[in-house]
Amino acid sequence: MADKGFPLPGSSYKELIKIIQGYGTVGDNVTPADVAKVVSVHETIVSKNNRFLGAIGIIQGGKKKTITSLGNELSRALHHDMQDEIVSKWRAVVEANDFLQKVVAAVRIRKGMDESSLESHVAYSAGQPKTPAVATGAAAVVDILRAAELLKEEGGNLVAIAPEPITNVEEDKESLQQTQTPHGSSVRVSQLRSTWSTFPRAEGVSLNIDIRIQCTAEDIEELGPKIRKMISELNRPEADDRPP
Repeated sequence: MADKGFPLPGSSYKELIKIIQGYGTVGDNVTPADVAKVVSVHETIVSKNNRFLGAIGIIQGGKKKTITSLGNELSRALHHDMQDEIVSKWRAVVEANDFLQKVVAAVRIRKGMDESSLESHVAYSAGQPKTPAVATGAAAVVDILRAAELLKEEGGNLVAIAPEPITNVEEDKESLQQTQTPHGSSVRVSQLRSTWSTFPRAEGVSLNIDIRIQCTAEDIEELGPKIRKMISELNRPEADDRPP
């Protein structure tokens, strides 16, 4: 890849996620050779992806790299094939990166692009030359946006979508505690955390909300539908709230 412009991946999406998983496995302050041993690729392949992974906030550091908190969460989701988590973490990557956001915005403005045209747009916007390696990297970027469920195929083109929020409800085991009721009996209380993020509907606007809920163990099964209903209400366009 050229040194100027936005650095694109040096591999396909499939190979790129193997490298991300590798960084999540080997730990902090590692070299490309350390990662290469884990994922069974040559260290030069790891090296040529490092600038891109650094640019999108997956790894950080100088000659020796350390995976970031977001990168580690994405790596773990990929390892366990947790689809909702994979979508959520890739969206977080996109939301934090101007270049990737502009790619989605370009598709939205054009109301769809065919895949070849979009890959060419990615390469051109990144300031990269027209080479097979750049084409591979541009295709990987498009695949990332697909993985984040920000692009989908429709009528032979890729179109930008305003996705449904990804909601994760998980029990914080450390917050389980015994609580006394007014009658002196003991009940087990779980503190649950619900988080979601939405891709910006308007350029430059994004929303992340973190809600903490305390409930008894018996209430946990009923929380999912209630939280989804609340999120649906929050994401309803303002026009829906106006009187007919």
